[in-house]
Amino acid sequence: MSITFKDVAKLAGVSTQTVSRVTNGSQDVAESTRNKVNAAIKQLGYVPNKGAQMLSRAKSTSVGLVTLDMALHGAAMIANGVRMQAHDMSYGVAFSVVSEPNLANTREAIRELIAQQVDSIILNVPLKSADAELLVDQYQHLNLIFIDVPSNSQVNYVCGDHAEGAKLAAQHLLESGRTDFLLITGPNESSASKIRHQSWLAALSDADSKVKYQYQGNWQAESGYLGVREAVAKQTRFDAVLVASDQMALGVLRALQELQIKVPEKVAVVGFDGIEDSAFFNPPLTTIKQDFTTIGRQAVVIAEKLSANSQDALLQQHIETQLIHRESSQSKVTAHYEKQQIEQLLSKIHSLLPE
Repeated sequence: MSITFKDVAKLAGVSTQTVSRVTNGSQDVAESTRNKVNAAIKQLGYVPNKGAQMLSRAKSTSVGLVTLDMALHGAAMIANGVRMQAHDMSYGVAFSVVSEPNLANTREAIRELIAQQVDSIILNVPLKSADAELLVDQYQHLNLIFIDVPSNSQVNYVCGDHAEGAKLAAQHLLESGRTDFLLITGPNESSASKIRHQSWLAALSDADSKVKYQYQGNWQAESGYLGVREAVAKQTRFDAVLVASDQMALGVLRALQELQIKVPEKVAVVGFDGIEDSAFFNPPLTTIKQDFTTIGRQAVVIAEKLSANSQDALLQQHIETQLIHRESSQSKVTAHYEKQQIEQLLSKIHSLLPE
């Protein structure tokens, strides 16, 4: 015997119209009432009839994207990947930009996209596991695909392999002879930033090297600049900088140049993202490349799979990252080599002196 709206309404002590509003993601429901309806849905194992829902509106041919400000390189490239894949599959794309990412603003963005009759929404905003799972529970009639959530989240997601990429960056600097590290992370609310930070620490701990200073940035170049200036002002000695994004690494290089700290002779720098412009930084930046376009494309592919079939297992995918080795992380010049140069200069000077 199938469970109906009426069964849910009876158990929750509400009207069938209220159940309909909750399952369709309407915000015109008190939180306490929403909680009672969702509890009844779970208890009864009720699954909304998607076909019946679709009768009230034309079938969607669009996918929604909730995104960070597309002035950020990664956000722009992911959006482009979503757009290209949607075009290839004859879907439209509806965008909603969240300038200050939090649960309330994300819900508002989802409501905007629901009004545009989308079935699937890709969320490229940082969310905690509990918040992401709450959204899935609240909007059961939608296919939600996340990009920046913790890897243990019980939701559908696609993201770069942040842990492996950060490990590659740290190991590369260790192999080049670096021992004293400055870490510049992304914002604390970003799972991508947290995973990179944790992976750096694990790799450095295994090598018994030292983290001399840590600074929390915000993905923008200015924060990388300020991180270096602050570390140096506190008389921190370091010979390597691990940076959670290439945009912040640009600020790092600028600060080191102003402070007349040569890169890579004295300090090596490795970024993360692999943006095209990083090859033209001064010096060219070693970075961990992640394929933003593929991430965006795969999010649409997952959305299509979820729309076409009822998936028992969660669809979760990590896109491979790659170390791009450039001048900013050349091997450290050893003291022995510097001593040899000095001895050669002294010998030359001595030969020029009169007897």
